[in-house]
Amino acid sequence: MRKSRRRRTPGLWNTIRYRVSLLPIFNDFSEFPMSTSRRNVIVRCLTSMTGDIALAVAVASGCVWVIEAASLGIFLSFLVWLVATLAALAFSQLVLHPVVNMVLSDRKFDNTIDTIIEVVQGFDAIGGEAVHGATRYVKSAWSRMRKTT
Repeated sequence: MRKSRRRRTPGLWNTIRYRVSLLPIFNDFSEFPMSTSRRNVIVRCLTSMTGDIALAVAVASGCVWVIEAASLGIFLSFLVWLVATLAALAFSQLVLHPVVNMVLSDRKFDNTIDTIIEVVQGFDAIGGEAVHGATRYVKSAWSRMRKTT
C-alpha cells in the first residue's frame, strides 16, 4: 500500500507576508525598483484620500451640530446632509485635490525626500553616539545601584 504525502502549504498570513515583502517598495534589492514618479503618484493619492476623509468627518460633525442645535425634522435633516455632501464634494474637487497636486509636485517632493534623508542620516550619526553614551550611563548607574543593595 502506497502512502500519500500531503504537500504542506504555508498559512495565509505567511503567504501575505511573503508577497508583501516582494513588493519593490519594501525590497531595496529588487530588479525593478519603484520609480520616483510612481511613488509620488501613490503618495499624492493617499494624501488626497486622507484629506477627503478628514473633510467628510468635519462636514459630518457640522451637520450633526446644525441638526441638533436647530432641532430639525427628518426632511430638513435630509436636506442639510444633502447640501453638506454636495459642498464637501465640490470643495474636495475644486480646492483640496488641486492644492495637493500643487504642494506635492514631483520636483518639490523629490527635494523634500532628499532633504529628509540627509537630516535622518545626520541624526542617525548623532543619535548613535548619544545612544551609546546613554547606554553606558544606564549600565554604570545599574551597577552602582546593584552594589548598594
